[in-house]
Amino acid sequence: MKSFSQKGFTLMEVLLVVLLMGLAASAVTMTMTGADSKKALERTALQFMSATEMVLDETVLSGHFIGVVVDDTSYKFVYYDEGKWKPLDKDRILAERQMEHGVQISLMLDGLPLVQEDEESDSWFDEPLIEKTEDDKKKFPEPQILLFPSGEMSAFEMTFFREDEQGKEIEALVVGDSLGRLTLGRYDESEGDFQ
Repeated sequence: MKSFSQKGFTLMEVLLVVLLMGLAASAVTMTMTGADSKKALERTALQFMSATEMVLDETVLSGHFIGVVVDDTSYKFVYYDEGKWKPLDKDRILAERQMEHGVQISLMLDGLPLVQEDEESDSWFDEPLIEKTEDDKKKFPEPQILLFPSGEMSAFEMTFFREDEQGKEIEALVVGDSLGRLTLGRYDESEGDFQ
């Protein structure tokens, strides 16, 4: 009896190898995409930090009050002039910045959420003789973060967050203290590092 030796691969073996290669490639892609999403979010936070540091330097030099108006999906810099907060839109870097699709912003001032039920509606900058209409309030919104000519600012924690491809929430935290210092992440004393 003759024995036949098989040369080459069967169709099942080839399909199994292709399936395994596809699974490995998709696992690598998902891992890389999650890391890329985190880096992109950190880049967005760093852009905000750079612009804020630049504006804070400008407040010291010019002596003007400048603020940051933060919404759920955007932020913009405004300056106080003639009883109104006007946008700094002539500078491309400081113009209103819309977040990419899916990126949201959360802001806490002095450890408290931005919107509170018992919040007073009075402003430091309201002039008693000037009553603002609803249209003016929308056109000239009051900032939540104030940058002072002394180089100080309102203490805040601003979180940029989104969901990655697996539905897990990723975030980048910017912490600003009252002395005008900005950090990416919160300093953890037990670890001796930023988290």
